[in-house]
Amino acid sequence: MKSVLGLPGRNPETEAWMSELLSAAGCGDAEVARYAHWQEGGEPDVAREASGQSLSGRRLVVAKSMGTMVLLAAAKRDHPERAVLIGTPIKAYSEAQIEALKTLAARLPCLFIQQSEDFTGSAALLRAVLGEASAFEEVPGSDHVYADVQALGALIRNWRATHDG
Repeated sequence: MKSVLGLPGRNPETEAWMSELLSAAGCGDAEVARYAHWQEGGEPDVAREASGQSLSGRRLVVAKSMGTMVLLAAAKRDHPERAVLIGTPIKAYSEAQIEALKTLAARLPCLFIQQSEDFTGSAALLRAVLGEASAFEEVPGSDHVYADVQALGALIRNWRATHDG
C-alpha cells in the first residue's frame, strides 16, 4: 500500500489532475483512487466508493470535492495520519457530514484549501463551519476547478514540512 492516497472529484478528468497535484506536492509514494461510477456510468455512490478505500496506514490523504465526502465516509472505519481537503463542497454536505468533518479536523492534522468564492462553499463559509482549529489556505477563484496545481502543490509541501514528523 502506498503511503499517500489521492481521492479525486466526481469526474474522471480529476484523476489526471490529482496525479499531477500529488507530484507537484512531492508525494512520490502515492496512488490515486479510481471510482466505480467512472467505469459504470451513472451517479456516484459515496458510501460505495468509500467502502473500497482503506485509510489505515496512510500517512496522507489528499481529497478534492467529492473526494472529501469519500474521505469522511471512509474515516468512519479508520483514518490516515493527516489529510488535505481541497474544494470542500460544504453547501452539499448534510448535517451528519458537517459533524464528521469537524470530528476529522479535531482528530488529525488537516489542511483545508478553499477558493475565496467557490460556488460549492466559499472559504469564509468553510472557515465559519470549522472555526480556527485547522490549517486553512484561501486561494482566489470561484469556479471550483483549482487549476493551478503548482501553487496548490507548494501549499501542500509547505504544510507537510511542518506536519510530517
